[in-house]
Amino acid sequence: MNILIIEDEQSSADRLKRMLEGEHEIVGVCASNAEVRAFFADGQHVEVNLILSDIQLGDGLSFESLKTVPTAIPVIFTTAFDQYAVQAFQFNSLDYLLKPIDSEELQAALAKVKPIINSQLSIVNSPSTTDAIAQLLASVKSQTIRYRERFLIPHRADEYLIVPVSDVSHITIRDGVVRLFTLDGKSHALNMTLEEAESQLDPQRFMRVNRQFIVSAAAVSKLSTYFLGKMRIHVAAFPDVEIIVSKDKVATVKRWLDS
Repeated sequence: MNILIIEDEQSSADRLKRMLEGEHEIVGVCASNAEVRAFFADGQHVEVNLILSDIQLGDGLSFESLKTVPTAIPVIFTTAFDQYAVQAFQFNSLDYLLKPIDSEELQAALAKVKPIINSQLSIVNSPSTTDAIAQLLASVKSQTIRYRERFLIPHRADEYLIVPVSDVSHITIRDGVVRLFTLDGKSHALNMTLEEAESQLDPQRFMRVNRQFIVSAAAVSKLSTYFLGKMRIHVAAFPDVEIIVSKDKVATVKRWLDS
């Protein structure tokens, strides 16, 4: 099969390519919605039998560009942690894989779409991918997606503090303890995992920039280059904190902050 990969993290794209090479042809890798639109605007879609697409790209959800795909190309979605999208896929019977992608699960997903790709009759008689993506996008937008607006944090034996998310600088984990840091220089222990915090925060305002840190865009004062193509994020309230972004994720973080 000729496969187009839509993925904004280079390491994830490389992993998919390694799992596919030898049996399938990778016709391109797009790292943003803009690149997807440019790819199909050039008429290259005639070469594509299947799309493997991440959900959250640096310039928005991939649904936005995929709904413009002009032909009935099957799509297998990949996602790190996105419950509302997974629910929408189940409703619309579209396949998805959870990251990190397992080789056996990928092969099983590919096996599902092979009959559609091999049968022109199936493609003609089934709803186009364009229609399915449009329905999925409408389904996602029609849902009231509520992200966390505040944290209720135990303070003393008989008190709780309320911390609005707008006051959050960053959230990090150290020695197994998750701590929230605020723009006024304070910190509080959180009774949740970093993954739980990530899933409850608006991805337009917060990003998991590495394994240890979730950062608020409002807290970032500047970026600076680091060793071996990496990048350091500086947060205004904590100038001594080193938040390092891997080379593979530098472009994604820059697009997020520039949006």
